[in-house]
Amino acid sequence: MKHFRTALMAAAMGVMALPACAQEVTTLRIGNWLPPHHLIVAGILKPWAAAIEKETGGSLNFELMTSALGPPPAQFDLLLDQSFDVGYGVSGHNAGRFTMTQVMDLPFMSPDPWAGSAAAWLTYEKYGGDYGEHEGAHVVGLFTHSNPNINMAKGRVETLADLEGKTIRVGGNVTGRIMSELGASPVQLPPTEAQTAMSRGVADGITFPSESIEFFGITPVITSITRVPGGLYTDTFWVAFNQASWDKLTDDQRAAVEKHSGIAIALLAGFAWTNGDTYGEGKLNEQGVEFLSLSDEDVAEARKILEPLEAEWLAQAGEKGFDGSEILAYAREMVQQYRADKIVNVAQ
Repeated sequence: MKHFRTALMAAAMGVMALPACAQEVTTLRIGNWLPPHHLIVAGILKPWAAAIEKETGGSLNFELMTSALGPPPAQFDLLLDQSFDVGYGVSGHNAGRFTMTQVMDLPFMSPDPWAGSAAAWLTYEKYGGDYGEHEGAHVVGLFTHSNPNINMAKGRVETLADLEGKTIRVGGNVTGRIMSELGASPVQLPPTEAQTAMSRGVADGITFPSESIEFFGITPVITSITRVPGGLYTDTFWVAFNQASWDKLTDDQRAAVEKHSGIAIALLAGFAWTNGDTYGEGKLNEQGVEFLSLSDEDVAEARKILEPLEAEWLAQAGEKGFDGSEILAYAREMVQQYRADKIVNVAQ
């Protein structure tokens, strides 16, 4: 009996001696609706999660879900319902819900993913706390994709007038409006259906960055690509915690998340989209796709045609009680500070 009590006490002391980190690991699930090799997952979310795990010494662990619990437009509501702890999504998938956050979705706001992502986050960091568009969630990052092109399977767009009557697949509400104003007929389809739609003549083309054309297997049907200098549009992506999940973190864990979020996520997005486009364009060149670019005159005309979208956004901002002109000016100032083509080592 004496030996039994000694063994029991030794076992109890062994449990008490376990490192605190082994007993206090918090695992958070990241809701995911993209394949694991997509650049948003592999180039942004995974490095972000890994950096936080290392920063916390393993006390915070992320589990990336391997199957979607719902379509992309449902992601924010799934996050609010606590279906997972952390989520991400496209603001434009929920028309009218994230109007103020979508300032970077306006025409010609984002010349590249570095500038667009940085400006999206910094503008939200300054003004977003008053928007009330993400109640129930704690936003830790915003980013944009790279410049989209007009990718054609049928016909070619050499001038703005060539868009007239063309059916173009779009992904979000603002993009659809832009294509409509420029004379095209927008059709919303999942990207996985784009190649089939163009092969069957349901759509003549698609607005997408080069990376996405290759990733979604659309490259084989593309014959010409038209670049729009200045960035015709972009989509704003969000990364957020469910508020309850965020509140359960320790102060040190929240500090670690914040250290590797915000502008850090924006920079990860800049790297990811730039590298992805380089790869995608390489594949398109192998396919012999023709690359075109709208002239300065056509770009100026497009800007003029699309001016009402900015005016409408400003009016909506005013209706919500915000100084839209101030927000827009700040976003543009941030774009100029972070744009990739900014010359900094030559006297101007």
